[in-house]
Amino acid sequence: MKSKNIYSVLAFMLLLVGFASSVQAKEGLIYEMKNFDEVENRWEIHIQYTKFTGLEDKAFQQKLNKMIQEKVAGYIQTVKEQADDNQGIPIRFYGETKVLVDNNFYSVLMTSSLSRGNTFSGDVESFNFYNQKDTQLATLMDIMDLDKIDAEVKKQIHAKPDVYYVEEFKHVRPGTAFYLQGEELVLIFHKYEIAPGVYGPSEIKIPINHRY
Repeated sequence: MKSKNIYSVLAFMLLLVGFASSVQAKEGLIYEMKNFDEVENRWEIHIQYTKFTGLEDKAFQQKLNKMIQEKVAGYIQTVKEQADDNQGIPIRFYGETKVLVDNNFYSVLMTSSLSRGNTFSGDVESFNFYNQKDTQLATLMDIMDLDKIDAEVKKQIHAKPDVYYVEEFKHVRPGTAFYLQGEELVLIFHKYEIAPGVYGPSEIKIPINHRY
């Protein structure tokens, strides 16, 4: 309950203080890019995120904006909690958001990177949907059968053992970030999830209409 209340307070703060819009709201604009920046002795936080303003489904727009705000609030909360246990080592957190569009299919890609001394971690998450009336979030399983995705990813990973973790990879997480690019489904894996960190978040492309 305490954690839920903290998230609620942080999400409310996102709406009121500490944020600067990088673009002005204009008629017909689908979304705005916003930024949160906070630097103190124990942490440095820089987060870019979206606020949608022009989606066709206004109820979904409100829901999506709330999910994004809660995600950002979660980033902030995580940094400050870890700073309490970090023995004075400053934490640096960077969050970047990209919005990709393919034939009215929107993918909001939120990439995060956290460093503590010589320790690094990175995650990526996507919110995917069609900009239309009565819409909802799209999952990987809405695009393609998960077993077929697993088979194709394993095939590509085994083809490049010098790049990917062949033995460590077991299956594709249902929540794996993704976007569409023409006739391809593009999966985005966390940093270190399927390859060494030097490669950053790894992408694997899978033809959607291929016969498997």
